[in-house]
Amino acid sequence: MINFKGSEDKQSLTDDFNKTSIPNYSAINNGDDPILQRVPSFDAANKVTLSWHNINVFVKPKKKSIFKFGNQYDVNQQKQLLNDVSGQVKPGQLLAIMGASGAGKTTLLNVLTSRNLRRLTVDGEVLVNGENVGESMTRLSAYVQQDDLFIGTLTVKEHLVFQALLRMDKHLSYKERMRRVDEVILELGLRKCEDTMIGIAGKIKGISGGEAKRLAFAAEVLTNPALMFCDEPTSGLDSFMSQNIVSVLRDLAMGGRTIICTIHQPSSEVYEMFDNLLLLAEGRVAYMGDAKKALDFFERAGLRCPINYNP
Repeated sequence: MINFKGSEDKQSLTDDFNKTSIPNYSAINNGDDPILQRVPSFDAANKVTLSWHNINVFVKPKKKSIFKFGNQYDVNQQKQLLNDVSGQVKPGQLLAIMGASGAGKTTLLNVLTSRNLRRLTVDGEVLVNGENVGESMTRLSAYVQQDDLFIGTLTVKEHLVFQALLRMDKHLSYKERMRRVDEVILELGLRKCEDTMIGIAGKIKGISGGEAKRLAFAAEVLTNPALMFCDEPTSGLDSFMSQNIVSVLRDLAMGGRTIICTIHQPSSEVYEMFDNLLLLAEGRVAYMGDAKKALDFFERAGLRCPINYNP
């Protein structure tokens, strides 16, 4: 646990952090990167529109070596994972990317975030406010993984303090970082558990699954991102906690952020919270638009959703 013993130790730690060259992981950029100078910073006051156009993704399948070790690739054989996928999400909107297993949800999220693209051939454009940012996307956005990674012996607040010291802009003072930690704790509804140990499954009792997911959001919200990506944020949660988590995302979007998340089989209550829906089927766009108009769209196509069924 992080403990400060006396004001001198605390001041010493503060001075050390102020003097240390901490990597600037936020997009409050003061460098010479021309791309980052043209794109809005990680301040939610700077609205971000994300669009992607004619995305095609191919993968080279692995083939066993004749010597039964290593891999070799058939350059003439490629599998297409995404086929001419386009879409857009604007500030204040919460977009759900849905589809059956293998439809391409995670692949599209990886393309949009420029992550895990090894062995993939990608065509098309991903634009932030009309600018092609390329691999700089990782510095312009926040990404909440499906699996939460924490140090279980830290409390909720200690974890956020640790994240603030490492990830927030190096020009911010210790006091400003701590003020931001308190703001995020309040914003994400973590006040009641801020002094509770995160916990380790099977060893140390800690916070609930819903609180852990909100803590994961809080760590990313620290840098006040205008653009957020979430991979299966309701995975492993019951219906009540799933509704609670998506409600948090809804509130974050209403603050002016642009939020995209993949989600699997949401309940009707959860589905209603999304503004837009991108439905993928075998790597193609089956629907892109207002989530509330999707049912009418498919009903006109002869695919009616039965009463009392989830969409």
